[in-house]
Amino acid sequence: MRIHLSDFENTAVAAAAPTEGLSGTVVRRIALQDWGDNWFLLALDAPLEYHGRSYDQALIRSRLVGYELGRDKWTSVFVLVMPNPAVLDKSAVDSKDFDHVSWASATIQIES
Repeated sequence: MRIHLSDFENTAVAAAAPTEGLSGTVVRRIALQDWGDNWFLLALDAPLEYHGRSYDQALIRSRLVGYELGRDKWTSVFVLVMPNPAVLDKSAVDSKDFDHVSWASATIQIES
């Protein structure tokens, strides 16, 4: 599944993202022990250069009750980044393994 992120609530993330927003492919579904399941690990097409670091992945999940990525074409999402990608090798992960950097609009991209 391909997803496009735009309309970032955090102006620093908006400034760091390409003008057209960020796009990527969902590579994995993840459950956070303290924040529930239905998180999607997004491999970004182009890295997000934010606060002196480069992130090639983001973790996203719908912020809106009753909306779900993959079922709904659009939703507002939480955007988290990983200071240490090795956390994905752990048997269980939780919110402290990630940094919440913004909210954004997420749109499913139809692959042709």
